[in-house]
Amino acid sequence: MAFIAPLAGAAVGGGLLGSIVTTAVGVGINLAIAYFFPQKIKGPRAESLKAQTSKYGEQLTRWYGAVRTAGAVIWLKGDKVDEHVRKYRQGKALGPEVTEYTYTATFAVAFAWNGPASGIPRIWADDKLIFDVSAEALSAAIANGGTAIGVAKGATITLYLGTDTQKPDPDIEADRGAGKVPAWPGIVYAVIKNLPLDEFGIRVPNIEAEITQAQGLATLSIGGFSTWANQWSNDTNGDYIAANDSGVLTISRLPAGTAVFNGAIPYGGPVHVSDRLDVAVVGGTGDKIGFYDAATGAFRQEIAGLGGSSESSAILDDVSFGGVTYMLVWVFGAKLSLLSDIGTGWNKVWTATTTHSPLSYLQTLSVGPSYAYAVRGGIAGTSKAVTRIGWDVTGLLSDTEITLSALTDDAVACFYDEESDSVVVLDAAGQLFVYTPDLGTLLRSNTSTGIGAVPNAQTPLSKRMKSASDTIIIKGFDNDIFEFRVSDLSQVNRYDAATSTWPLKTNSDLGQFGINQQWQAVLILPSSGSDPVLWYLPRAQRQPVPLADVLAKECTLAGLQADVSQITAQIFGG
Repeated sequence: MAFIAPLAGAAVGGGLLGSIVTTAVGVGINLAIAYFFPQKIKGPRAESLKAQTSKYGEQLTRWYGAVRTAGAVIWLKGDKVDEHVRKYRQGKALGPEVTEYTYTATFAVAFAWNGPASGIPRIWADDKLIFDVSAEALSAAIANGGTAIGVAKGATITLYLGTDTQKPDPDIEADRGAGKVPAWPGIVYAVIKNLPLDEFGIRVPNIEAEITQAQGLATLSIGGFSTWANQWSNDTNGDYIAANDSGVLTISRLPAGTAVFNGAIPYGGPVHVSDRLDVAVVGGTGDKIGFYDAATGAFRQEIAGLGGSSESSAILDDVSFGGVTYMLVWVFGAKLSLLSDIGTGWNKVWTATTTHSPLSYLQTLSVGPSYAYAVRGGIAGTSKAVTRIGWDVTGLLSDTEITLSALTDDAVACFYDEESDSVVVLDAAGQLFVYTPDLGTLLRSNTSTGIGAVPNAQTPLSKRMKSASDTIIIKGFDNDIFEFRVSDLSQVNRYDAATSTWPLKTNSDLGQFGINQQWQAVLILPSSGSDPVLWYLPRAQRQPVPLADVLAKECTLAGLQADVSQITAQIFGG
């Protein structure tokens, strides 16, 4: 699958511009998309695993206002679809072994050549809406208790609006080689990562998008889903928010925050929404944990024998790999347990004794496939040290405090990023650092983020930092929302809280926060009695563009002069 070149006549290394065959004002650019890399698409698990790519939309649009347009696939990772194999036993241990095959694709689609666009609020695959971050859809869903789509389950989408300063996509560079991928200024495109293909016949579907050149940004929010802003007793993941107020569990469905379950339960401790969408709640004396179905609130099971001595003092997180989800539960009394979902439901694999206890010493937890990470915060005295726990299914392998000398101030958040297999550390000065999983090598840093002071250990943020593929979000000291790329720690966006409609935006007590990646929203946990709220990142609202500007640009492209000073009409798209 080839790359496209951004503009006819431009000098881009590797002869990419041979892919452009004709240009036509008002029509677009015809693209031969198999020039730079020969088309070697392999792919289904039947006989040939051949990924079919669409011929639909091999022209790029020139547009004004807002328009729905077909796209051209310009890159497919590895020139094939990705096959995922999961093996498990059906029923009990002696049941038959089942092998499941699923398929995804990671690819890029170009839509227009006269960027920059102001937004890409919607994307369709074979006419199925797979991406909708428009303000209209979210507002309607909040008002009516609906389920606006956000992003298709399992997929992540990165948008490039055709600016002069956009950078090469890191996924394309990882596939094709650093320095071999252009940034394509002026080209409006999207990178769609891990799109499930089973319902599309194991092929890359026809992709269309709504692109805009004029839009406002709406800042929406919800509340009422929790009455206690404790950082260990609130969590959000996927379509759900869960809160446990001393034994009263509330589970709410996003985007409206519609209550799924509200009732008394026999567990009064911290809450966690797992990757498999169970709501886990610690109880007893910290020696047991209950699991509830996030979709219904139905009780699923209890696991005992965790060895804790206080139900309110626990930290927990989970990670999924190899078709299995693993959860680490760390309870007061310095006991760490590994749970897994191999077989039916959750099972305890082991319990071990650690050097330190949660909350009396450690306040955060983020779990990766080889290590887990925790930082202290203010209870035990702040420190640049991160506790690194080595683990596997056989037991606790190591328990080590590692001082990160590169930090300017104390470590307040430590997040394992599965996508990049790296660890993101935030210090109290608001500076960002990315390390290898063993914390032995500093990969990159940003010591001028503009975030400001972050005085407390960030419990939710340490396990909920991602906003999209390759991007993380940090709330600044002044409540502005900062978005950074993990791959280079450059700032992608800064959203001004002062000009938003977000509740509590001027409060100085919004210390704890975490990110819901599915909905690109920030869970805000005030420290002075206010109920938690959820801030949705700004969403696009379509607005008209002046017809005079459109005509002036068209005349310029045609080599004509025009006086448009008397034209006052506006259009929404064309």
